[in-house]
Amino acid sequence: MTSTELFELTLALKIVLWVEAIVYLGLGIFEIFDDFFRKLPSWTKLNGKLNAYLFMEDKMQHKFHAIVCFFLGFIALNGIIEGAVTRFEIELLFIGLALIMMLLWMIMPPGKTGIAMFLTKPETYLSITMFLLFSDLIRVEIFIICILFNVWGIAVFIFNTRKLIIPYTYKRYRGDVIEAGISENKVKTWDKMSGYKEN
Repeated sequence: MTSTELFELTLALKIVLWVEAIVYLGLGIFEIFDDFFRKLPSWTKLNGKLNAYLFMEDKMQHKFHAIVCFFLGFIALNGIIEGAVTRFEIELLFIGLALIMMLLWMIMPPGKTGIAMFLTKPETYLSITMFLLFSDLIRVEIFIICILFNVWGIAVFIFNTRKLIIPYTYKRYRGDVIEAGISENKVKTWDKMSGYKEN
């Protein structure tokens, strides 16, 4: 495809774009406007009161997630409305998904929990689908960049994340999760995913 050429949506691409529009645009809009009813994470409180710095950090991370989701969902919805996409729009979707996958590689939890994380993230399936079905619509340079983002995420996981968290075990991770004040229900869910049983 040239930079200005329009690619009429195929059934497969329509399905992918609808999934991205529903998941990402829906989540993005929800998280943009959830300020007055979202429950703050327990780790934003220290010594019994809300810590201003941790509150701002959480807000920034949460809204940045909302921005990325809205951005990807908007591109997908625009393609659906127009009935066609440009090469640049497809490349933006590829790059966006590759960046998210890079992050997931970097923060993969230990044990079966890490596998479960990838299996429950829509980015995993969307990335695989895009690479398998639509790689021919983007430039080779963009394809290589997407691969390199994933490789970089894996490299950071192996040579940085695993080196800093010692020992890199679910038991250590679980202890830190509990110390951070994460809800007991979430911890129990992760325990089931990892097959962890308290002695």
